[in-house]
Order: sequence, then structure tokens, then C-alpha cells
Amino acid sequence: MVQTHTTNQLQALQQQVEGRVITPQDADYDPVRQGHNLSIIHYPALILVPATAKDIVIGVRYARAAGLPIAVQTTGHGIPYPADDSLLIVTTSMRGVELNLETETVSVEAGVIWQDVLDVLLPHGLAPLLGSSPHVGVVGYTLAGGIGYLGRKYGYAADSVVAIDIVTADGELRHLSTTENSDLFWGLRGGTGNFGVITALEFKVYPVAQLYGGNMTYLGEAARDVLRFYRDWVKTLPDEMTTSFAIVKLPDIPQLPPAIRGKTQVFIRGAYTGDLREGERIVQEWLDWRMPVENTFRVMPFSEIATISNDQVDPVATYATNNQFTELTDEAIDIIIQRATDPASHIFANELRNIGGVISRTATDHSAISNRDAQFIYIIGTPVFDIAALPAIQAHIKQSQALLQPHFSGGAYFNFMAGDEAAGRAKDVYGTAHYERLLALKAKYDPENVFRFTFPLIGKHAAVKA
Repeated sequence: MVQTHTTNQLQALQQQVEGRVITPQDADYDPVRQGHNLSIIHYPALILVPATAKDIVIGVRYARAAGLPIAVQTTGHGIPYPADDSLLIVTTSMRGVELNLETETVSVEAGVIWQDVLDVLLPHGLAPLLGSSPHVGVVGYTLAGGIGYLGRKYGYAADSVVAIDIVTADGELRHLSTTENSDLFWGLRGGTGNFGVITALEFKVYPVAQLYGGNMTYLGEAARDVLRFYRDWVKTLPDEMTTSFAIVKLPDIPQLPPAIRGKTQVFIRGAYTGDLREGERIVQEWLDWRMPVENTFRVMPFSEIATISNDQVDPVATYATNNQFTELTDEAIDIIIQRATDPASHIFANELRNIGGVISRTATDHSAISNRDAQFIYIIGTPVFDIAALPAIQAHIKQSQALLQPHFSGGAYFNFMAGDEAAGRAKDVYGTAHYERLLALKAKYDPENVFRFTFPLIGKHAAVKA
């Protein structure tokens, strides 16, 4: 049930902030509350669209006085479950980006998306550690780790963060770095939104103006051979090459073009950031092994990096989960291929992202990110074209996980989870030592679990006990 607030309370709040206060009675309540993942439908008691960090401070203090839990949303790609009966802080109006060329760092406000950062950096030949889509919010992506096509060379996006400004549950604006509030600085880099509302991030950027990248496409019947070759190939790759393997089984539905409807395809995706001729030589190993149906690898400006994965831009209902491998055995490959190509399943995509590189060589206590020895993140995900199919999708995923359990390393990664799949998996994501350290931070900075709608440390809506 959506909570109500007196006219005087709402007027007082609106008078204090430069941004907007939106109630369930306002005409734009529905479009503002909805995020990118249309399978998550939430009904906050109140929405604040802040214009400044001060607005966020005021909003947090208002929520605490009113007894409201707090949720935060920019694009809404990573919302794990509905933020009902909450104060939903939608940061989309805070879009400031500032580049410091001397230090090669960028400062961004809370609502910035990666395209905003690219617009500032690209004229200078610099690149951020964005993911596969420039339409995702910087803060949410980064707080959960952030792995993209520069990952093996430069690490997780969270590892490049040098400063954070945050409003914690007590309504105080704090500055975090390795020398100031360092305990919380450690936890936020990988600890998601469990500790407050980020108002600004500062992070390193890198000299990458061009890359050798693209896709190679093979037919579905070659999937097993392709994955075995891929497994062996990535062992030889330098840090400059970040890649993934994906099986995409397109459903036979009228929403898709007839040419691809019901087809299964295999993609080898990658980006090489070193000497471009060496990138071409590395990819040539595939062409010498077996010619793909299509090969789009080419020299491209960094501005075109989104064409590699070609992610969905418009909002869509999705469901996903992930696990990790330190080693990909033949038996595991056989199970992955059988499950991914099962004609009875509703699953759209199975993807293996090769990590390692700098990620695996970064100290385990550098940030809250754990499982740095994993070599692959295995993602099972799908658009949910028909909500009635969701139970079958969830059942298929659980069956696949059960079959592969003996082969998993035990780790997971929050950025590729949705719904209740995220609840209760914090120990998988962080491991015992990091998990206990994060729980202590939660008890210190948010003892009442005010920020409970992010990827949870302790289960969906549980109370924190110090």
C-alpha cells in the first residue's frame, strides 16, 4: 500500500528542494518511477527528482523522519526488486561531468550515464571503463563492480574510483577516499547501494582512442566446437584483449524479423586495445580454424564500442542470473551447450565473459569485489516477452545451475542478476571475509537497513542487527 503524506508536508519538502517532488497522484508518476527493466514494477510512496546534492540530503532526512525506506534509480537497469512504499530518489537531472586532463580523472554527478562521459572524453582520446552499453547509469554499474571491454587491461570500473560523495542514512554528506572515511570507501567499491545515495564519483580514465573489435558469428550447430576452441584460445590472450562467447537462441515469436526468428547463433565478441595489427593477428586464429558466417571485427573508434554487443536500448522486461568458473571443463561445456540449445527452453542468451588479466592480479582487499581468481562469468538471461513464461524461465535456470554446480567456482556477480535471484547470494558474490566486513559496515552506517532495495547483503527486506 502506498503511504500518504499531508499537503503541508509535501509543500514543505518541495519548497526546500530545487528539484521535483512527485506523488502517486501526479501525471508523470508512472513514467518517472519505471526503470529499464520492465519486469520490475514498483510503487513508491513518493518520488524525489533532485537537482543537487543538497536536495538528496533533504530527501534522505525527510524519509527518515517519515519512516520511509529509500531506493535510488537512474536508468533502472539494475533494480533487483520493487521499491514499494519507499522514497524513490531518481537522479536523472544530475548530469554534470567534469574532466581533469592533468590527472586523467573524471568527476560525475549521480544521474550521469556513460554516453555523457563519452561525449566529454572522446575528443581527448580518453576512455572510461564502461560496460557494453553507453545507456547505463555510471553510479549503479560502478558500485556493483563494472566489467566491460577494457576489463582485462584496466580492471573493474570500481577499482578505478578515486573518490565518492555519499549521503548516508543519517542524512550526512560524506566525502570518501583512501584517506577519508576509507572503511566506507572500500565497501562502496563493489558493495552496491547498501550504504547511502551517491551524489558524485571521481574515477580514472585511460588513453584508448581506437580498438580492434567486433563479432564473429557461427551457426548454432557449431556451438560445442566453438566453445571448446574459445576456452583454449583465451588462455593465450594478452590483457589487451577482452572477449565473450554467447549463444543466442531467438524465440519463434512475431516480435522478431522472420529472417532471424527461431534461429540459434553463436557469437565471439571482443575488443583489443593494444597494437591494432596484433589485434588483427589474434582474431585471424579464428579465421584459420573455421570461417564464421559473418565477421565484423575491424579497427573502430572507441565511440563505436557499443556496436560490439549491440545491447537493447529501449526498456524491456528481463530476467537474468550468473555464476563463475575458474576452469571450463569439457563436461561443463557439454552441459552449457545442451541447456542453451534446448528447443523447449525460453532462455534467450547464455554468455561466458572471460575475465582475469589485471582483475586477477589486483589485491583481494583492494575493494569489496571478491572472486578475483574466476576466469569466466557465466550469464543466463532473457527478455521476458510473456510474463506467463517467467516461472518456466526460472525453472530452466535453476535446473541449469544444478547441473553445473559441481563445475562452478562458487562465485557470482551482482550486475547480472534480477529479481529474487539476487536475494541471499551475497556470500557467493563476496566470500566470507568480505561479506562479514560489509555486514559490519552496514551495521555502522545503515543499522536500520534504510537502503534495502539494492542488491542485498542480508536478504530482501531483513533488518540489520549490529
